[in-house]
Amino acid sequence: MGAMMNRVYSNWIEHPWRLRFLALGLAACVTVMVTLLWRAPLHQWDERTGSAVWSWGREAQERRVVVVDIDEKSVQALGPWPWPRERTALLLQRLDQAGVSLKLLDILFDTPRPGDDALRHALASPVPTVTGELFALSGNPGRYQTGVLAGALPGAGCPIASLPAEGYLAPAAGLLSATALAGHITPILDPDGSVRQVPGLLCHQGKSYLSLPLAGAWAALQDTSVPHLQAGQKLGDPAWWLTLGDWRMPLDEQGRYRVSYQVPRSGWVSVSAVDVLEGKVPGALLRGAWALVGATAFGAGDAVPTPQGGAVGGVEVHAQTLAALLDDRTPYTPPRLASLWPWCAGLLISLGLLGVLAKTRRSVGLGLVLAGGSSLALLYGLHGWLLLSWHWWLNWTIPALYTVLATLWLTGFELVRVHVERERLYHHLASYLPAAVAREVACQGPSAQVQALRREATVLFVDLRNFSAYCEGRPPEETATLLHLFYTTATRVVEEYGGVVEQMVGDGLMAVWNGSEPCADHGRQGLAAAKDLWDALGAQLPHLSSQRMPPLDIGMGMEAGTVLIGSFGPAQRRVHTVLGETVSVAAALQAMTGELAYPVLLGPQLVALAQPEGVQALGQFLLPGMARPRVLHALSVPMDSRRLHLVYEAEDRQQATA
Repeated sequence: MGAMMNRVYSNWIEHPWRLRFLALGLAACVTVMVTLLWRAPLHQWDERTGSAVWSWGREAQERRVVVVDIDEKSVQALGPWPWPRERTALLLQRLDQAGVSLKLLDILFDTPRPGDDALRHALASPVPTVTGELFALSGNPGRYQTGVLAGALPGAGCPIASLPAEGYLAPAAGLLSATALAGHITPILDPDGSVRQVPGLLCHQGKSYLSLPLAGAWAALQDTSVPHLQAGQKLGDPAWWLTLGDWRMPLDEQGRYRVSYQVPRSGWVSVSAVDVLEGKVPGALLRGAWALVGATAFGAGDAVPTPQGGAVGGVEVHAQTLAALLDDRTPYTPPRLASLWPWCAGLLISLGLLGVLAKTRRSVGLGLVLAGGSSLALLYGLHGWLLLSWHWWLNWTIPALYTVLATLWLTGFELVRVHVERERLYHHLASYLPAAVAREVACQGPSAQVQALRREATVLFVDLRNFSAYCEGRPPEETATLLHLFYTTATRVVEEYGGVVEQMVGDGLMAVWNGSEPCADHGRQGLAAAKDLWDALGAQLPHLSSQRMPPLDIGMGMEAGTVLIGSFGPAQRRVHTVLGETVSVAAALQAMTGELAYPVLLGPQLVALAQPEGVQALGQFLLPGMARPRVLHALSVPMDSRRLHLVYEAEDRQQATA
């Protein structure tokens, strides 16, 4: 089972694209799961972050819609709100005299009061006037019914694209004529309290009612056309189009429209109601404008939070709706496009991240993080561009969540893969270089400088003597097997005694104690290893010889002293080796083992350092290439009789047989 798991693991690691697609698949699955489990929080996050886009494309000052504000200045001058009905009637008459073309009243006249006759007369003026009425949406507590509803659309029954309503606050009985128009001022509050959507159509007892801005636009037409719904047909269309003459309002499946907050709060022309009553407003400011009358004074009870920050009068929400309707820029979510958008965005993001992985060779983690951050910025920028240019509100948080998860999964998988590949590279390098050197090579970049350290070490050269003669006339596979056995056994013995095989060249090798790896008492450890090498290798060598070929044998030379160990050469082609006089002496001693007929020769510094027993002094010798003679010593090792003479038994038996 373990072997099978290792094969599966190696198979995935060796095919990085499988891992990458697995990471993207996991990110997609987690995104779908989070979307299903936490849909409401994600929606709120999308609304809050997406609403910040309105500050990107602020419109110039809006003059077609003028806000007549019953503000603090007005109530301080004329008394608290609500005012007497005669004063409200006078305000409407002053607006008529100023030449406004439409009056929309974000005011409820739900109870009879003195002065209703004057107000009734003002509401019946030739200038189209739309009053407000408030509904209780289905599911809200309270089923009050006050006043008489007005402004129902012709025809029986409610369209599909409408929200059901229960109770209502309508104009008082007898205040409006039978043909007077009214529009509801019912908001939809998001969980954070902000107003981002408003029901375009509400259904109550089989009748449908427009919102105040839409009813005002219908009244401004002054013709017999009736607003009608038409289902969106194109990919970028909303669920429904509500047509009002030349204007179209996009509605969702439930008949709601999204409020555009593209006009900044400072962009509205707002006049104080007291200034209108006192005739202080320039006539050109109101002439031909749509007057939107509302109360924003403290205590008026008409403050609603908006994405623009803080609480504002509800009149501003209606003003934003009217301005967007006139400019045909009411934002909406195309249902067909919205269902494809997260998948298309996720696909493009996946291709981008995979492209970064394909191009990036180093710093994969940093490259992915930068690519993920860039993708988030691009997503948000695309969301803003689509909203301001195409008026499409497309959810950007789901693709953003996928981007974050895909970046995290890909980064994690890549880091694991890189770690595994680095470990594998290290193990491969360690089979060609000492472990410590392999670790440095795997973790550092190439350098053209000398990277070496001085060490007090013991150096051993081992040579498989007469190997070239042995190879003559033999298959290369047979000689390779013998050489492999020689290297394997020698490496095992050297490492058992704390040494490191630094080089394997031809039919010999060089081992060092206290070089790449620290080794205490390196002289004695090296001598002990030499004795074991003699025994282990001698038992494994084939004892075949003839008069034409001497037997295979082992020759070793050892010396202790200062060495320089490290990497040398240009950055594109480095070599790891050990240099110094000690190395040259050890190599020369190994070369003299055949000439002196002693298998293990020791240099004078090693003998002085380790003071071994069973050592025979051979006298002074001038080593090849050296300038001064040295006292050489031979290490006593057990000798097999088959090493002392040529073995002729095989030839003798052949001759006797012949």
